[in-house]
Amino acid sequence: MAWDGSHIDLLKTIPAERLSEILIVRRYDVGERIFEQDEPTTGLWFVIEGRVAIERVELDGNLTTTGVWSVGDIVGIAGLWDRLGYPASARALVRPTVMGWIARDVVLRLHQEIPAFGLEISRLLAERLRFVQESVSIRQGRPIIAQVASVLWTLAKRMGDTVALTHEDLAHIIGTRRETVTRALRELAHEGVISSRHGTIQIADAEKLAEWITGDQSTVSH
Repeated sequence: MAWDGSHIDLLKTIPAERLSEILIVRRYDVGERIFEQDEPTTGLWFVIEGRVAIERVELDGNLTTTGVWSVGDIVGIAGLWDRLGYPASARALVRPTVMGWIARDVVLRLHQEIPAFGLEISRLLAERLRFVQESVSIRQGRPIIAQVASVLWTLAKRMGDTVALTHEDLAHIIGTRRETVTRALRELAHEGVISSRHGTIQIADAEKLAEWITGDQSTVSH
């Protein structure tokens, strides 16, 4: 499958002729795994179309979703330099989800040979770190409904007003039960903040959603 990578900043740093030689494009259906936790890190992945959930199985067997990434985002970067396996699995959330892949040894050469490529990698890593820090700090110790509102707010800033996530996906992100998330979503829907159907959540009122992040309106407990 051919693709030019023109709308992903990192790939735009690579000459088009060379990109066509090194980029492999693959298509995935809903629920298909792109890579598995602890598998050797084979290369760097890019979301070309669709959305991807990054999921980690903890030592106690619980599944946690550590991120949801969309068009232009990179995934699978953690093990590129330390030769360790993928710290989490990647799962396609929508159909189609189209991913680009560049082999690990090629990525390392590009990092040395093309300064703009290396700078963009650094920028993306800094952006990812900031996203994680903000996500943790804004949810820590807050009621479940505030955590749900925070996750939806964060994802909506990156993906738009329609967030393609199931109640189960949200529960994995927050680290709680699906039933608890469902109750929180019902309350937000009742207040006219969101609507939810068929694996998608529509943000109806972004200002009200932001108020739920820091407000004390919650009736849904941990």
